[in-house]
Amino acid sequence: MNILGRIRGFAFNPSKEFAASKEDTLTDAFKYYVPLLAILALILAIMVTIVVTAMVSMLGLSKLTLMPGLPELGKIAPLLGAGAFVGIIAAGIIAAIYIAVWLHIWVYLFGGRRGLKQTAKAITYGATPCLLLGWVPGPNIIIAPIWSLLLVITGVMELHELSSGMVILAVILAILVPVIIVGIIAAVIVSTIL
Repeated sequence: MNILGRIRGFAFNPSKEFAASKEDTLTDAFKYYVPLLAILALILAIMVTIVVTAMVSMLGLSKLTLMPGLPELGKIAPLLGAGAFVGIIAAGIIAAIYIAVWLHIWVYLFGGRRGLKQTAKAITYGATPCLLLGWVPGPNIIIAPIWSLLLVITGVMELHELSSGMVILAVILAILVPVIIVGIIAAVIVSTIL
């Protein structure tokens, strides 16, 4: 698999690239997704290490130990970076699986009968902008997720052979239902506290 060619395809000609991926296996999709996730995790882990090291140094806490037997704060930054690396990869894989299953429920309700595998491929391939640009601060915090959402919609349309209207409804409900549930729970908690 040519990962760079795939990145270019999903970024600039997603309909054609998703059509070409119809016969891909889930293994193929994860062989694409996991290396990109690992690169993102590595970049973010390095950033965590640099920021923590700088903060500890600026505050003059490098030699401080929080408890006997623990390393000095100056030596903890690489451990935090390593933990961030592992945590980001684990969270990325779990999130991809969860989102694929949740979205597939809605896609199925709106007529998508090509299977969970196709929805999972739409999620893993559609995540390309977030995986490539997720470490860039600023406006990219909005641009990458919106771009990824549009790719997921394109992917579901191509891979499930559904109309754009059905896919957009499925995606909107997949997003809105959890937001409404969380809102109701938050309202109940707040009203209980007050």
